[in-house]
Amino acid sequence: MANNIEFTNIEPTRFVSTTSRYANSRVLYYSEENILTFETYKKNKYNITKDDKVSVIPQSMQYRPDLVSIERYGTVDFWWKIMEVNNISDILDFKAGKTIVLPDNIYG
Repeated sequence: MANNIEFTNIEPTRFVSTTSRYANSRVLYYSEENILTFETYKKNKYNITKDDKVSVIPQSMQYRPDLVSIERYGTVDFWWKIMEVNNISDILDFKAGKTIVLPDNIYG
C-alpha cells in the first residue's frame, strides 16, 4: 500500500533558512499520520563558470566542508552546496589534497 502524500501551501522558510537546500522545496504531509516533511531533495547539475574558484582541500579542513564554506562565503550554510557541486556525497570523501570547485554564485 502506498503512503498518502498531500502537498501544502506552507512556505519552507518557516522551517529552514533561505540558504538551506530545502528552501525551495515543497512542504508536504506524508502518510496517514500526516507527518509534516519536505519533498525529496534532488541534486542539481552545476555548470562551472570562469568566476568559480578552484581549490585544494587542506589537511586542516579534511572532512570539514563547513570550514571551507566559512572561509569562502563567511558562513557554514553552504557546506552542502560545496559537496553537491563537486559530486561528493559522503563526508569521508572530502579529503585533504582533493581539488574542488567553489562556486562564485552559490545560488546558481
